[in-house]
Amino acid sequence: MSARPARPAATHLDLTPAQVRIAQKVAAGKSTGAIASDLTITAGTINVQMKHCGQKLGVSGRAAVVHACYVTGQLKRPEKAAFPGAFSDAEIETWQMIAAGATSKDYADRARISRDEALKRIKALRERVRADNDPHLVTLGWTYEVLDESLVEMLSGTVLRAPAQL
Repeated sequence: MSARPARPAATHLDLTPAQVRIAQKVAAGKSTGAIASDLTITAGTINVQMKHCGQKLGVSGRAAVVHACYVTGQLKRPEKAAFPGAFSDAEIETWQMIAAGATSKDYADRARISRDEALKRIKALRERVRADNDPHLVTLGWTYEVLDESLVEMLSGTVLRAPAQL
């Protein structure tokens, strides 16, 4: 039995306009310092707002926040584009783990690889697709159609819900 209580499915809690502006910049791969400069707010404010975004969405980590924002429709999904060449199963698994909120240790444990190997896979994928960081990698996963709204089970235990289709 886990010492931590199971987290229920996420109830769709809307982010504030300020949180959406920050999440958009995080999704684009901007650093905390660059976002602070762009929005003329402190880095501490950005960190607090990203933490609140994660709490509202029931996820942990900036990459998971970006993925959850795309799934729940709080961020406009990036335009789809083709990537030259195919992605390996290991690359797809890496992308999915990052989007689901996995740390390198979580990824290593679930994939039954060493933490060093998990870190190597993440770094290699970032370099291959020219991602600035993990949240940007998630955005590129949506761009290249590796990630989509079918990935709803987050490592936090939250199950994301896409907005109702009209």
